[in-house]
Amino acid sequence: MNAFIFFITKGALIMAGLREDKKRQTQLNIMESAKNIFSQKGFETASMAEIAKDAGVGTGTIYNYFPSKGALLLRIFTEEAEGMKEALQDPFSSEESGDLVESVIGAMQGFAAFFQHYPKAFWRELFHVMTGEVEESIRLRQGLFGIDEEMMKWVLNLIESHSDCFAVKVDPEEAAYAIYSAAMSDTMFYMYNEEMDIEAYKEQLARHIRFLFEGKMKSGKKE
Repeated sequence: MNAFIFFITKGALIMAGLREDKKRQTQLNIMESAKNIFSQKGFETASMAEIAKDAGVGTGTIYNYFPSKGALLLRIFTEEAEGMKEALQDPFSSEESGDLVESVIGAMQGFAAFFQHYPKAFWRELFHVMTGEVEESIRLRQGLFGIDEEMMKWVLNLIESHSDCFAVKVDPEEAAYAIYSAAMSDTMFYMYNEEMDIEAYKEQLARHIRFLFEGKMKSGKKE
């Protein structure tokens, strides 16, 4: 009897695992379809029904995974941002001497690459949607600000952890906010300037971050 119960339990666990795998794959399919359709049609024009059709699921099914179009977009952004954060490393984590300024630049350029995933027209439309006061706009705004805040915290912690690199007293929170503000300003300029490509955007961002650190680093610490 004990052996019978063991095999029944094991079988149930295997089936549960397979169901979870299938659910996750369905979720990924929906997200991939959404990314393609958002890129082609923009956020407002895209519908949950056509995303569901492209993903090979019913319209009702898609709402079991994502309660709204905004929630779907936020989930995509969150997973992309998580992947980006996982790639970030502390420049001083290895035995070789690190370069704080270049590491901050690398992190913010990684953040900049995030905007390359969709056309500029998509971002311009999304920024417009976010200014609305309907529930969907408010949730989008809060969710995207949350992603930005996580990136700012990473920069803040990096500066705070390596404050001995500075020749002058630097407030890590103010420094992180200044870097974030420069990044947002450069991002908006990039979004509304059709002639600026992603490389020019990254170069401008790097130049402005170096300017913020200029004259503040100890001798031997690169600016």
